[in-house]
Amino acid sequence: MKKKLLVSLAAAAILALSVTACGTSPSQSSTSGTTVTQSGTTSTSGQNTLSASAIVTPDVPSQTSSTQTGETTGITEEEAKQIALDHAQVQEADLTYLNVKKDYDDGISVYEVDFGVGGKEYEYDIKADDGQILKTDYEIDEDYVDPNTQTAVSEADARASALARVDGASDSDIRIKLDRDDGRLIYEGKIIYNNTEYEFEISADTGEFLKWEQDSVYD
Repeated sequence: MKKKLLVSLAAAAILALSVTACGTSPSQSSTSGTTVTQSGTTSTSGQNTLSASAIVTPDVPSQTSSTQTGETTGITEEEAKQIALDHAQVQEADLTYLNVKKDYDDGISVYEVDFGVGGKEYEYDIKADDGQILKTDYEIDEDYVDPNTQTAVSEADARASALARVDGASDSDIRIKLDRDDGRLIYEGKIIYNNTEYEFEISADTGEFLKWEQDSVYD
C-alpha cells in the first residue's frame, strides 16, 4: 500500500510540473508589429515615431469681400447729374439752370435732377443705390426768354438779392433763370439750403420780390 501511494504521489507531481511548464509564457520579446498610440500617430519598431505636433497645416488667408459685408456705396451727386445729362443728350455748359438734391420717394433714396436748356425743362428721379432712372419729365417752356436778353436788373443782382435772404446759403444752393410771366420779365428761382426750400420771383425791371415762399424739403 505504501509503495502504491508513493507512485501515485510521484505521478501527481510530474503532472503538476507539466501543467506549470505549459502555462508559463515565454519571456517578453520585441516584435516588429505596428502599434497605434492614443494621439493617433503610428510607431513601428526600429523606426522613429512621428509626433502629431510636427504636422503643419498651411495658413489659408480669410477672404472678405464687399458682398460678404453687405456694404453698398451707391452713386454720387455728380454721377446722378451726369446720368441725367447723358440721357437728355445735353451739355452742362449749355444749361440755363441746374439743381440736384438727394431726397426720399416712397422710402427709396433718390437724386432729383432738374435742369433747363434752350426753353426746355427736364426733371429726373435717379435711384441713389445704382443710378437707375426712375422718372423723367420733359416740357417746353412757352415763356422761355433768351438769357442774353437785356434787362434793367441783371441776373447777378437778382441772385445776390435772393441769397441775402437766406443766411449761410451760397451760389451752389441757388438756381435762377430769366422767365416771362403775363408779358413781363421776371427772375424765377429756387434756393435749397439746410433742408429748407425757398421759391422766389423777382421783377427784372425793378428788382422787387414778387414771390417768396419757403417749405421743408421733407414736406
